[in-house]
Amino acid sequence: MEPTSRVRDMGRFFRLSGRWTRRQKGRFYRNSLMLILLIASIPGLITGIVMYGLVVNQMEKEFNQMHQNQIENRARNVDDQLAYLEMTLSHWAFEPRFGNALRTLDFVYFFKETQEIVTTLYVLQGSHPLIQSAQLYLREPQPILFNREYNELKDEAQFEAYDRYLSMGNHVYWTDWVSGQQETKQSLNSHPSLLHTGASDALVLVHKIPGESVNPFGALIITLDNQKIASLLKTLTPYDEGLTFLMDAEGNTLITGNTDVGAKDPAFEQQLKEAVALHKDSHSFLLKYEDQTYSVSSGSLSRIDADWTYVSAAPLTSVTSPVKLVSKIIVIASIGSLVLGLLLSWFASRRIYSPVARMVHLLTPGRNEAPAGVKLDEFQLLEQHWNELTSDRLTAHRQLQEQLPHLRDSFVLQLVQGHLYAYNEQDLRRRMTNLGFEVEGQQFLLLQMYFTGHVTLRERLGSRDTGLITFAAVNIIEEVAKGYFSQISVMNFHDLSSAMLIMAPEEHSLKPQALLWGEELMEVIHRTLKMQVTVVVSRPAATLQELPSLFVEMEQAVVYRSVEAGSQILDLDDEQCFNQTEGATYPLGLERDFIQALRLGKRDEAERGMEQFLTEVTRTDSTEFQVQQMMLQLLGSIQHVMLQTGVIPYQLFGGCNMYERLSSIREPAQMMQWMKEKVIRPYMQEIELRSQEPLKQVVERTMQYIDDNYSNDISLEACADLEQMTPYALSKAFKQISGMNFIDYLTQVRMETAKKLLRETSMKINDVASAVGYQHSYFNRIFKKQEGSTPSQYRDQWFTS
Repeated sequence: MEPTSRVRDMGRFFRLSGRWTRRQKGRFYRNSLMLILLIASIPGLITGIVMYGLVVNQMEKEFNQMHQNQIENRARNVDDQLAYLEMTLSHWAFEPRFGNALRTLDFVYFFKETQEIVTTLYVLQGSHPLIQSAQLYLREPQPILFNREYNELKDEAQFEAYDRYLSMGNHVYWTDWVSGQQETKQSLNSHPSLLHTGASDALVLVHKIPGESVNPFGALIITLDNQKIASLLKTLTPYDEGLTFLMDAEGNTLITGNTDVGAKDPAFEQQLKEAVALHKDSHSFLLKYEDQTYSVSSGSLSRIDADWTYVSAAPLTSVTSPVKLVSKIIVIASIGSLVLGLLLSWFASRRIYSPVARMVHLLTPGRNEAPAGVKLDEFQLLEQHWNELTSDRLTAHRQLQEQLPHLRDSFVLQLVQGHLYAYNEQDLRRRMTNLGFEVEGQQFLLLQMYFTGHVTLRERLGSRDTGLITFAAVNIIEEVAKGYFSQISVMNFHDLSSAMLIMAPEEHSLKPQALLWGEELMEVIHRTLKMQVTVVVSRPAATLQELPSLFVEMEQAVVYRSVEAGSQILDLDDEQCFNQTEGATYPLGLERDFIQALRLGKRDEAERGMEQFLTEVTRTDSTEFQVQQMMLQLLGSIQHVMLQTGVIPYQLFGGCNMYERLSSIREPAQMMQWMKEKVIRPYMQEIELRSQEPLKQVVERTMQYIDDNYSNDISLEACADLEQMTPYALSKAFKQISGMNFIDYLTQVRMETAKKLLRETSMKINDVASAVGYQHSYFNRIFKKQEGSTPSQYRDQWFTS
């Protein structure tokens, strides 16, 4: 090819590549730009959400909490002021000038005393800013009212109105009833000194006089300033919006704060009362009313004669208003960061697009329209891909070789256990071949091994290391099988049992060779692990699909092994191995003796009876199946005895299926150990606990008698007579139940009481000794013996320490 034509072709190639790049630029550019925009937007969104969630919500909670604390503090202030009014009025009510002498005093003649009473009422009225007026009403010697002056009540309506204060409430009480509001307009005009300026819901504090008398003849009446009380209540809602009021225990409104909501909408106040009644256990909650959420706080104000409840409702927007600006700033900052991220993403995508387009062109050479023969960049890309694929193939092959043994064992295990029933024979052989097995022209033989004698290894390996023992046995099986067979697969069941699949050519005599291998395996297992092994040999199989049924048949045949024959081989083709021998008969006499010992609570005798029973059932050539059946029958007899004695087996064994547990044990020695630990001993412990319950009650009564009568002369014989038993029996039971002797417990009770009297009283030593039931001389000796010092020294050490 001429150089000019080569240059022409190269130029055409790059022009075509450029056109491909421009054609593809739109879709790839949009995709990359959208991805970068999404990635850049996520941090801004997360930042905004996190800032809003952590900062705004936390600030909102803190402001709400501060609002609640503020209300509680102000409620305490209201409570303190009302309590101060109560205390002030009680102080004046007990003054001598308001005593019984007022009953007979001539107020006109004794002008000076009358003037002092008026002055005192002025002082009382000016003692607190909440007081609007202070009045003294006397029913005796005649209806008299002291307000700003001395007034004799001539009008019957006035007399009845003020006399009502003496019939209402306790000796000191609060009321919202104002006598001046019930008077007629004409009476008020004729007696302007009796006029009250309070609203209809003014609070009045009444203290009947004399203060110490049960038959009062007058009352000190304090009327509070409505406007000031309303202003004080308004502090419970530190905002221009909301509602605050006081109500009594019956839910009646006593006074309302100077707010707008309650006046404009009485239904809101009623709904607040209902909500507070529903939230008795919560002092603060949220209330939804007419598309507005209110933060409601309530609490109790304990007054001298009743409990009042204050209710404060403020719009939640007012409570959280300080955080609104912060919320807006965070939202604006989040939006700004998002917009900045979008701009930077667009700029970055523009900058990185050019090398990306070149990479796409190199990795997809088949899409360009370059003429054949011009494949410079394409060969480089293919070479790179080829090297990568070769490296990946070698790595995958190495990993496959490392995992192949596990895959082989796993596949064979699934095949033998019947999990691959959906595959036909051809599929199974193909999969076996892929795993490295040679299956064409082969016959198959299954062997299953059960290891017994585990009880003898407990001292070396422990009772729960069955997996470790099985692992060691499997390794031995593989080592011994290498000298006999060319293809094997050993399966570890981790429960003192395993299986092995043997594959050999069809013309080989596989069964005799397997029997010889079994003989050598039994010898090696016994010599190495000091255990016995039962080898079950199946019939040879020509197909893989026969193996699951053979495995099930082998599992059923193992119960025919003799429990006393040690290691043995069971051949499915040898019918003599599975002929039912008569074996041992069920030893009813030994069962009767064992049950009798169990019923009498003789633990050692019952365990010996269990050993004799198991020895008898295994004495002859009994199979594992026969031994298990007789042991299951014995377990049923034991549970029958338990039911007869009032012990429920289901509760005693914690709901465990004991028959299933016993059926899973193969060795007689393990059966005996299991029966002792899991059946006999729990039952004996339950019987012992039940037999000790009456004695426990006797000891508890005796200890209570000692605690109540330690200062008297107490003896073991006297306590035994009370319980109608011998002193020896009581002493033995006391020691067994309480862990200490009778006299030791009595001495301990007396010594503890004596030490308490020495520490907390100034009683003489002789009196302390008598108080705890000792003579003085004997008390000193026994106290020094018990505490290491005399009573006097003990008292001195206590007060000097």
